[in-house]
Amino acid sequence: MKPYRPEKIYLERGAEDFPGAGKILSRLPGVPVEIVEDPRALVAEFHRRPDPIGEGKRSLLLARDRGRAFKPFPVPEGTVSCNFYSLHLVEGCDLECSYCILQAYLTNPLLTVYVNTDEILGGLEKFLAAHPHETFRIGTGQLADSLSLDPLTAHTETLVPFFARQPNAFLELKTKSVNIARLQKLDSGARTIVSWSMNTRRIQREEEHKCATIEERIKAARQCLEWGYRVGFHLDPLIDYEGCLKDYEELLEMIFSEVRADRIAWVSLGTLRFLPELKSVMERRFPRSPLPAAEWVRGLDGKMRYFKERRIGLYSDLTKRLRQLAPEVPVYLCMETGEVWRRVFGVEPNQSTIAERLNCLPSLTS
Repeated sequence: MKPYRPEKIYLERGAEDFPGAGKILSRLPGVPVEIVEDPRALVAEFHRRPDPIGEGKRSLLLARDRGRAFKPFPVPEGTVSCNFYSLHLVEGCDLECSYCILQAYLTNPLLTVYVNTDEILGGLEKFLAAHPHETFRIGTGQLADSLSLDPLTAHTETLVPFFARQPNAFLELKTKSVNIARLQKLDSGARTIVSWSMNTRRIQREEEHKCATIEERIKAARQCLEWGYRVGFHLDPLIDYEGCLKDYEELLEMIFSEVRADRIAWVSLGTLRFLPELKSVMERRFPRSPLPAAEWVRGLDGKMRYFKERRIGLYSDLTKRLRQLAPEVPVYLCMETGEVWRRVFGVEPNQSTIAERLNCLPSLTS
């Protein structure tokens, strides 16, 4: 993977007062910087460009978050919640996956880093202290890759020690990169899980541009194990094509031949789903991708999905193989209905059964 280097940096007026901005600028010598008074005007100007998303990825906006950085993961009506919370220190991604939902979800095309990290984490700490009897799984990978920009932001050097001090929260860093170097010397207190989004070699080569290879991701996971972290794997999105089941089973066999099952916090399964608007974006930005031309049906949540019976078939077959390879590893479905959960696992999903599937999070400290 090539390290990210923007063509231009936009700095919101006032953001330069935060240490995080100065540190990022010091790591990008020679990149032109422009002060902007109102990022909204800049966003509007980018939307008038021929390729707002592509140009936005090549530009870095350093801005101040104003209270929107921490929130529950949005759960569409009719799907099962995994009780996950999102922490947004970055919005947008420098990687180029053809199917990335952010291309249709984010209204701001610029790769944006919020530099008032201490303010954000101060608010989060107060929230956690106000709910001492609840356990929170918090991730930074909903609107960005958790580690792809870490060589610039050094967020892990702040986040990992912060969560090590929180008795009722766990951090999940979800990535398709191998930017793990800063994790080596940090004491996570067993409260940080490093996870990788995984796919077949074919999908990685054809649809996950600028990402680490599958072999590189597994090697990075093994390294994190040596440093004392637990790891997770997300087979999400599962992408249906002829022969895909065999390829996904080979992927699972590769993972479990290289990574100790007793150090895997969880494995999730989720088929490709996306906002209807993404179809035209994929066709325009990735004209060689076959994904937009697949058979899609609009789900209850408004997203385009594979037919339910096909999803259930993929989940059931892969869950069976997972149970053969590592019966003790927790497995859960991402953004699926109660009916699908019931037909795959044989139980009615609720917060109790999901907590059990996620290894009853507090036990991760053992």
